[in-house]
Amino acid sequence: MKTRILGQLACAAALCAVPFASHALSGITDTAGDFLPTFAGSITSTDLDVLSATVTYDAGKDLFELTSTMAGAIGSTDKGFYVWGVNRGSGVANFQASGITGVRFDSVVLLRPDGTGSIGGVGLAPGSVKIAGNTITGYVSGSLLPSTGFNKLDYTWNLWPRDGAFTGFAAISDFAPDNANFTSTAGVLAVPEPGTTALMLAGLGAVGLLARRRRPA
Repeated sequence: MKTRILGQLACAAALCAVPFASHALSGITDTAGDFLPTFAGSITSTDLDVLSATVTYDAGKDLFELTSTMAGAIGSTDKGFYVWGVNRGSGVANFQASGITGVRFDSVVLLRPDGTGSIGGVGLAPGSVKIAGNTITGYVSGSLLPSTGFNKLDYTWNLWPRDGAFTGFAAISDFAPDNANFTSTAGVLAVPEPGTTALMLAGLGAVGLLARRRRPA
């Protein structure tokens, strides 16, 4: 009995040594129809109701894949968009005043139904946001999310859709997970790094322009 208790205490101490929330779940499922009671939008906005969310990190490409599936088709809500809060090591409970103490973040990634995205006002590369029915996926270079203490695989996440027709906390329809963060999962992403194709095309265009300029009259 004494040995078992000592073992349990050792496990608890090991968890305490891990950075806050870095040992959370990897990927989550979320209950359908669990709109926040403070949400000012309509419960018919099923594209703002999260059913599942995962984040995969490819260390070789230094690339994050943020994938989420909603209860309705992406873009059904006129001004709807998706906010991924990420704790890179210095996350703060910015929603504490509203009773949400477990959602901690020090940066956010915005994904929009029009296929665009941004981090801190910096736009993601063209082609970084993919939409297929009820699923929206964003590809984010790790260089845009430098660490503030955690290893990138230990970053933790929470997804909250918003209806841009409203402001403040009333615009948030759902937290996924409800009052916690979840971790990234290691993986190899079978996609080009965001912007690779666009950069190649831009480079080819520049080469063609130089060739035309050098052509004798």
